[in-house]
Amino acid sequence: MSWKGAARSFVATTRRIERDQQRRGRVAAQQFKQLQKEEAITNATQAVANYNEYLGVIKSVHHDCNDPIDWVTIQREPTPVPPLPSTEHEQKAQLALDTYQPGFFDRLFKRGPGKVKRMTEAVGTARQQDQQLTAERQAEHARQLTAWQDRQDLTRQVLAKDSDVYSQVLEIFTPFEGIRQLGSRLEFTFTADHIEVDVHVGTAEVIPDFVVTQLASGKLSRKTLPISKFNELYQDYVCGCLLRVAREVQAHLPVSQVVVHALTKQLNPATGLIENQVIASAAMPRDTLAQLNFTALDPSDSMRNFNHTMKFTKTGGFQAVDRVGLAAPIQNRKK
Repeated sequence: MSWKGAARSFVATTRRIERDQQRRGRVAAQQFKQLQKEEAITNATQAVANYNEYLGVIKSVHHDCNDPIDWVTIQREPTPVPPLPSTEHEQKAQLALDTYQPGFFDRLFKRGPGKVKRMTEAVGTARQQDQQLTAERQAEHARQLTAWQDRQDLTRQVLAKDSDVYSQVLEIFTPFEGIRQLGSRLEFTFTADHIEVDVHVGTAEVIPDFVVTQLASGKLSRKTLPISKFNELYQDYVCGCLLRVAREVQAHLPVSQVVVHALTKQLNPATGLIENQVIASAAMPRDTLAQLNFTALDPSDSMRNFNHTMKFTKTGGFQAVDRVGLAAPIQNRKK
């Protein structure tokens, strides 16, 4: 079985289901696309509700994260026990034959020999049923054993910090669907103990440049969102994406640190061209992330916990910055 097959086997074993955040993100993104088309709005109340739901989703992208994979526990998973040969059908049929005593009418009508013959044949049929059941159980055990061996192989590679399998783990578990639904594209660079991620964040296609409210008359009011509000919302979304990416990577892989860079297309004043530029960059160690309360923190303010670069004003938005490098281990950091 391929590495992908092993990962799929593990996903099936853990019965992973779609997270609420991913589902909300997908639905909210679809509704936002409809909301951008003013002519498609027929229900003002629903339009305002959809707008507020979408804002809630992009503001909370960092809240949700898949449960961590306990690779050590998976490594300790016992080998599937081979099944014992099935004999229950034959034993039942043989017991019926061995304990048969002709009754009055069997003796009167001489039905005893016929019944004995049929019961003897039933023992043979039951033996065949047991053989078939044994074969099915053995085949199922073989499938379970193959899946177990594949999980063990994959787990061994992951715990050995083989970066070649990291991308396949993330590809199969798809932990970033909630972000991709909101317009972010990811590029990874894998090493044994840390992962670097370029998060390509959108702007107009993600952040609404308008606000909708329902007037007393029941009609929909649509106004331009002030630039300062737009920029603040975009900053929180960008920083929330960086947090979410780092959390998901560390939930799935045993790396000590994730370095994340947010990129977007904007004007480079040095060239006069629209280029992909880094607008926020942070090195996020596992120990630091583990100490944060993600449902209560402000995503933009949380960047202070990390070695990061970000230049932002409410009126001007983001400016291009340099990429950060790895953060020093905690014991080596200067106080």
